[in-house]
Amino acid sequence: MSKFFINIIERQGERLVAVCDKEVLNVPFQSHGITIRATAKFYGTELVTADEVLEEIRHCTSANVIGKNIISLLIEHRWIHEDAILWLEHPDTKERVGHAILIRSV
Repeated sequence: MSKFFINIIERQGERLVAVCDKEVLNVPFQSHGITIRATAKFYGTELVTADEVLEEIRHCTSANVIGKNIISLLIEHRWIHEDAILWLEHPDTKERVGHAILIRSV
């Protein structure tokens, strides 16, 4: 069962849910000349299950997600579309890892 780091940031009526796969925390991904790194400062230190992530996503105004498992979960539940994913390459395993930003109108 996949575990995810999650951080919920609430400001001025907005609710951002940041989620990353446990395995990608602090991994530096390169894309188009920039480095993307999922840090605990942004993605949090609390580990949660897929069901807990889905519950938080239901109540967000936006979400920022990175990782193979979180992307698969959100595609499966039709929260994001594959065309909206920035695909990155893991520097060690060379696996494709997705990053996406979800904006909801509420």
